[in-house]
Amino acid sequence: MKKRICIFSFYEKSGYVDDYVRVLLKELSLVTTRLIIVVNGSVSDCGRKIFLEFSNEIYIRDNTGYDAGAYKYILMNVLKETEMKLYEEVIFCNDTFFGPLCSWKEIFKKMEHVPCDFWGLNGFFHVVFAHIQSYFLVFRKKIIQEQLLYDYFKRYIDETTSEMNDVYCQFETGLFDFLGRQRGMKYAMYAGECNCDVYRYSYAYLKEHRLPIVKKKTFSKPEEDFDNIWCTLSFVKYETAYDVNLILNSIRRVYGLDIKYDEIQTIDRYRLPDAVEVPSQQNDEEQIEQFLSEGDFYIYGAGMYASKAYWRFARDSQRFLGFIVSDGRRESGREILFGYPVFEWTEVKDIPGKRILLGIGKDCSLEIVKTIKDTSNLLRIF
Repeated sequence: MKKRICIFSFYEKSGYVDDYVRVLLKELSLVTTRLIIVVNGSVSDCGRKIFLEFSNEIYIRDNTGYDAGAYKYILMNVLKETEMKLYEEVIFCNDTFFGPLCSWKEIFKKMEHVPCDFWGLNGFFHVVFAHIQSYFLVFRKKIIQEQLLYDYFKRYIDETTSEMNDVYCQFETGLFDFLGRQRGMKYAMYAGECNCDVYRYSYAYLKEHRLPIVKKKTFSKPEEDFDNIWCTLSFVKYETAYDVNLILNSIRRVYGLDIKYDEIQTIDRYRLPDAVEVPSQQNDEEQIEQFLSEGDFYIYGAGMYASKAYWRFARDSQRFLGFIVSDGRRESGREILFGYPVFEWTEVKDIPGKRILLGIGKDCSLEIVKTIKDTSNLLRIF
């Protein structure tokens, strides 16, 4: 077995550790030589005993920075720069999924034959903000030896943030962009590429792409995702060796979704869910970069897409002037974003020659286009 270190990030608002976490940690312990557990917030006494079954290295920190903050804490405070180089692979893993549905040994055995510098279980690559989803990431020797993780986390990860959008842009898409586009590292995925939402179309990921996990949030909106939830549970129960009761017990406690084991029937009894695709892009990265290079520009929006747009296209630009939101939509306390002002539309609409990148979703983009008279200097992402 390769010499691997895993940093496992755990968060649960009550500190309770579900049984699925014990199974996840047990599987991880079989493929790692060192397992470090980081708790964001708190853990119950019973939960701590579970953790001690697999590691004596348990660190509890304030609940800030999400899993990226937890990883940074270990990289900056526990592992020395030279110590990292002793390992052949570094694993980042959190507790936001059920699994693995097959063994980690089987997964790592398959991926050993894939030439790459880092890999994960699934990702999105048809969109501007390409990335591997960050709930499970493996980094190989080249990245470790060049200290790219240490350098990136030290410089770019804000471990004090309470904004999920910061984590999306700094960690999930930001780290992928840094390693892949900027540093030329090769990436790979265990599951095949899928153009669909991993939460709302989890059944397709399991059946068609053999994704070996189920994200917990799959079960967070049963009124919207009824078909997908039942098909997913049916697949886990009848097509895998994973104990579906681990899922049922957790979603009953977390989401109040009370489904009994005997209620789960074979897949032929259910309506297969419709595909829920992630937004497709209107313009590729080269078109966007060309558009933004031709003059000073703003990003319309202040949410997740706008944050990702800033991180990818505006962070190192001298031409970026700030963010724009619709009139009356600027939130109190959010007048500044990443050190730049957030304007309302009426404050900037009469500025001549302004270029605007729409960092918002498809439906919102269409509405904004209708309200802006001069669209010659306007570019949509979605």
